[in-house]
Order: sequence, then structure tokens, then C-alpha cells
Amino acid sequence: MAGKPRIVLLAFDGFPLHAFRSTTTPNLWRLGERGGFSPDGGRSGLPSTTYPSFATLLTGMGQQKTGIRATAQRPGAVPGWAGEDRAQTATIVHAAIDAGLQAAVVMGDHRLMRVLRLDGLDRSWPPRGTVPVDTELDAHGYPTNAAVQPHALAAAADRDLDLVFVHFNETDTLGHDFGPSAPETIDRVRKADAIAGELLEALAPDWDRTVVAVVSDHDMTRRLPYPAIDPTASRDCAGLVDDWIADGAAAWLRLTSGVDAHMAIDRLSAVEGVENWRWREPNVLLLLAAPGRVFAAPSIPAGGIHGSIDTAQTLAIVGGGHPAVASIAESIARRSPAIRDWSPTLAGVLGLELPDADGLDLVGEPVLKSAS
Repeated sequence: MAGKPRIVLLAFDGFPLHAFRSTTTPNLWRLGERGGFSPDGGRSGLPSTTYPSFATLLTGMGQQKTGIRATAQRPGAVPGWAGEDRAQTATIVHAAIDAGLQAAVVMGDHRLMRVLRLDGLDRSWPPRGTVPVDTELDAHGYPTNAAVQPHALAAAADRDLDLVFVHFNETDTLGHDFGPSAPETIDRVRKADAIAGELLEALAPDWDRTVVAVVSDHDMTRRLPYPAIDPTASRDCAGLVDDWIADGAAAWLRLTSGVDAHMAIDRLSAVEGVENWRWREPNVLLLLAAPGRVFAAPSIPAGGIHGSIDTAQTLAIVGGGHPAVASIAESIARRSPAIRDWSPTLAGVLGLELPDADGLDLVGEPVLKSAS
């Protein structure tokens, strides 16, 4: 068992990157100092929201392959022209199980389990994606970190598991309700770090064969007191959009058939509060809000938001005693890893192949040197 690699992928939803410091997160900081971390954090895709980011994290694939483009869901749009509500591709967890390895997932977002097709696994909590009736829930209806903790510790202590994916959600909930720098959010960050410390202690007996990767799906910014953006409300934009769906500080738009795309982009990107845009398909446009702005939706967080360019940063920490840790640490210190890089990297350590992955293997990534 001594030479058999073990992977623990630890994810904190909506973790405010500015809170990763020695005084606030001493356990994660110590892990990064002894292993490695990206000084500027990692990079998520756009929109920088939960479902697309985690689908890419666990598959190593972009949205074009996973089909997951938004966290917001509305029949006709999602699932529909703006993406799927269930991943179209298998994850590294599925690949491990198919290869005969032992894998388990423990998740604070039971709805995300369905999106990632992890709700059918035998070794999962909540079981089959269904939260037990006596589970403590946070303000948004997700299991609290304290409820997730014992199951995460049990998985960490199970030395037969080759791959463990653990997800904690409460930093996202508190960030949305109070803002990413609010005392309530920072207090939850401290408590999450304390849980991380316990998990690392549970891994100690197998430290020499373990790789621990600590990530998040997106950053968060404080919501500013401006009106929510409706890209169809302007007279200049009348008739340009057939349908649209908000995803926090991002919004997917389907252009009306026959509309000149160049003219539509010019007008829609000029809407007050819009900072940038991405062209995805012949008639589908992604609008991105300026920092602190949000698109109109039935429910809008009061404190913190994400989805746009300014929240596309993630935690990127690696630790453990496995020989691959040094290579990964060198790579992520040199440049910010994309969220799609983690699965190909960790799969390689386990001896798995993810042939359809778009990400890089951070172990032994070539260093580009300028001519002298």
C-alpha cells in the first residue's frame, strides 16, 4: 500500500481568495507553504459560477463538452439553448471507478451531485444525493459544513480509498448573504480552515503517498447598490433578444433570428453595467457585468455575487508527500492553473487517462524559456 498513490480533492464553494492568508487560514496556508500554491490563485472559466466551474474541475473539459454553462436553471433555457442541467461527460471519479479504483464523494451541495452525475455512486454522501431528514441545513437549504465534516473525516481516514472528493458549501452561502469580506463570512472561512486541519491530520498516516489539492470554483465580490441589469429594457436593444437567462454577474442571451450579430453585440455590450462579452455560438452571446453589478433575476443575493471576469479566481493549493506534489507546486507557482488542469493532473498521478480533457497535466509541465 505504501507506493499506491492517493488523491484528496478538497473544494470550498465561493471561497473569497483574499481570505487565504496565514492569520485567517493557518492550516491551508501551512499546507501551501510546505507544498505549493498559486500566489494569484487559479482561473475558472466564464461564467464564473458553481455548476460550470465544478463540471470543468472534475472532467478537465470546457463547457462545450460538459454542456454545463450556467448555474441558473429554467426549462427551455437550461436545459435548452443555454446549456444542460446534467453533465454530458464523465468525471475523474467515474474514470477511477471504471478503472477498478476505490473512490468516494462527500458534498455540501446535494444539487450539484445530480448535475455532475455523482448521485448514482455507491460511496457518496448525501446518499444518492438525498439529504437525510435530520441533517443541519444552512440558510440556503444546503448541509452545513458541520454536517458534512464527519463524513469527510471518515472518507479521509479510509485508507482503502484511492480518490476522495470533498465539497464544502457554506463559504458560498455566507458570501452571498453578507458579502465576501463580512465578519460572518470570514468567521465561516476560519471554521472551514479548522475542518481542513482535521482532514489533514486524518491523512497523516498515508502522507507519503498522498496528493491533496485544495480548490474553489470562483471568487466573490460585494454587490454594489445599483439596479440589476436588464439587457432587453433599453430602446436601443428592443427586438434583439429572443430569450435570456441571468447567471449572477453573467447572462446568456439568444439573439432573435435574422438580427445582425455585429450590431446586436455593439448595442448589448453598451448597456449600462455591462463590462464585457463572449461570443459562443452563431446566435448565443454571454454578457459579463462590471464588478459589483448583477443581472436581473427572480432571486438576487443581497451581499455577494459572482459570474463575471472579476470573480474568475480560485484557490489553488497542493500538498502531501507524494513525489508529484513538488512538480505540481512548481507549476502552479509559476503560473495560475486553469480549473480544467486539475483533473488531468490528478488522473495522471493515479495512472488514469482522460483523453477528452482540455486541461494540462501540471506534473512535468514544460517550462518555456526565452532565447538569451
